[in-house]
Amino acid sequence: MNQRSKWTRGLLVGVLGLGASGCGDAVARGDVRVTLSGGDGTQRGYADHLFQDGWSVQFTKYLVSLGDFTLTSAAGDVHTTTDHLLVDVQKGDVPLTGLTGLEAGRYGVAFRVSPPEARTAAGASVSADDLTMMRERGFSYFVEGRAQNRDPTLGLYTFRMGFPVNARMVDCINGVDGTQGLVVPEGSVAEAEVTIHAEHMFYDRLGTHRGVQLRFEAIAATADANHAITPEGLASQELLDLRGLDGGELRDAQGQPVVYQPGAYALRTLQEFVTQSIVDQAHLNGGGVCTVAAP
Repeated sequence: MNQRSKWTRGLLVGVLGLGASGCGDAVARGDVRVTLSGGDGTQRGYADHLFQDGWSVQFTKYLVSLGDFTLTSAAGDVHTTTDHLLVDVQKGDVPLTGLTGLEAGRYGVAFRVSPPEARTAAGASVSADDLTMMRERGFSYFVEGRAQNRDPTLGLYTFRMGFPVNARMVDCINGVDGTQGLVVPEGSVAEAEVTIHAEHMFYDRLGTHRGVQLRFEAIAATADANHAITPEGLASQELLDLRGLDGGELRDAQGQPVVYQPGAYALRTLQEFVTQSIVDQAHLNGGGVCTVAAP
């Protein structure tokens, strides 16, 4: 009897011990903190050695409207923020949003680039007028800046234009290590950055990053008498009949015709080309590309 009681007591202790161990094995969790950056491109601009035609560009305003940052686990659990913001990445990096208490592990990353809504909050460097303008005109990107050629006799050019992008960026690759999405660490914070590659606006081909050149003369050639570049001016530049600053056929430094390659897109004007070029310019953690999906 004593032996049986001893065995029973031992079994109970073992079971209780397992139960205590199971309760103590809480799921490992971590957090994600998200920022938005345009890097040196939006903050300091692009020097003339980066352009095939010798131009340099400096932004004075670069408004971006985005939100709905979403993480999806391998099991299909979806975690989405409700934040939607309008910020000026020319003024510096901006904290966007965050998610806390996530189960540690790998997550797919997605977010939405879309015009401001009633819920959209304006960043500290964004005016109420800018927010209203972006909402009313359906812009998710709005840029202002100046450009000049290394030949000072060509003078200073200015530009001011918005772009009505409305798209979900999904299946983002991590620019740090080339893997899918990001990993939420145990008891720590994963830093995620939505990186705006503003140089897309000056690409001369679409559908690939290989062999892309940055060019500006085709854009400058659409300016008015005051050297102001507008969307209306860009719309007057036909892709199949590109004109240079002198009004003649656009040619490079070697005298060869300059060709803009739209890839699979049916585009007619430079305005359409530039608008399409920036649709996929929001990346993850530097150079990590995302797939563009319908909103």
